[in-house]
Amino acid sequence: MDVPEVKPIGLTAEETDLCQQMEADFSRGNLYSGKAARSLLKALQSRGAIPQARIRDFTEPFPGGRGKSHRDVFESNGCRGDAITEHPHFVSYLRYFMNGPALPVDTIEGFRKIIIDDSGTSNMVMDQLCKFVRAETRKLKLDRDVAREEFWRLAQEVGYEHAATIRDAAASAA
Repeated sequence: MDVPEVKPIGLTAEETDLCQQMEADFSRGNLYSGKAARSLLKALQSRGAIPQARIRDFTEPFPGGRGKSHRDVFESNGCRGDAITEHPHFVSYLRYFMNGPALPVDTIEGFRKIIIDDSGTSNMVMDQLCKFVRAETRKLKLDRDVAREEFWRLAQEVGYEHAATIRDAAASAA
């Protein structure tokens, strides 16, 4: 099975400046304008830099979302178009678009290795992945919600078809 690499995207000099502006703007709290985030997203989109799995994470329904995507949640709260990208809660999604799952490289590569090695039946591989995810969640002392989200994203990004099972395994480790 071809298992895609999971790594941050390379930013151009202009995008790096916009990212730094976004972070500085975000750190000001109530004074957040979101203009740098909007410009950064548009720059990344214009060159097709964001992996499709990361875009789908935002635009397609997610577990626990009652059939809604993250974008749908913004829209149901009255945020549309550029207002979404300028909202302070969008910063975490933009960070994910740039950096991928918020997990250590060793954890990401360990997960990928299990899929690449493909030792045994599909149920055996799933058992290995679930055991690995629970162990990593405990080792990294991840909050249950963070673990569920980040391992879900990782499974989606590498194309693992049972991502919901991985999400559940992360949640059960707490």
